[in-house]
Amino acid sequence: MRIITLIISLFFFSASTSASETREILDLYKTWVAAVEEGDIESYVSVLHEDVKLMPPTSEPFEGKEKYKEFLEPVFKSADYEIEVKVEPSVEFLGDVAIAEYEYVIYLKLKEGQSEVDQPGALQATRNHNAYFDVLIRNSKGKWVVYRHTWRDKS
Repeated sequence: MRIITLIISLFFFSASTSASETREILDLYKTWVAAVEEGDIESYVSVLHEDVKLMPPTSEPFEGKEKYKEFLEPVFKSADYEIEVKVEPSVEFLGDVAIAEYEYVIYLKLKEGQSEVDQPGALQATRNHNAYFDVLIRNSKGKWVVYRHTWRDKS
């Protein structure tokens, strides 16, 4: 009887841990959406791992949080963004790694005097429907952060 109780307890502990970790990751994506819509680089990079790798489909990858931050400067300087969530992030755990897949439509509106977003790999169209794929890991403080980020066009 003790073994059955132990097994049931472990199952419920694991389920509640997974649920709270999923909530933490979903909150991370809410932070990310708000940061994009507000053009807030600091909030955006706050959910990235120090060794993050951005892999845009139309340019070479960018590695490291500082390079990602440099990538974002002309992106947010050139345009304002609005995100429509088409498919909420679906999170799958593989031990200490999480995989997130989701779809957003990102609307881009160039700022006054801008003719394009002058950044290789940045979104350019006024409407971008993309399927995203991220790998997340825990940082040194135990928080889930984005380690790898890429997408493909769904338009």
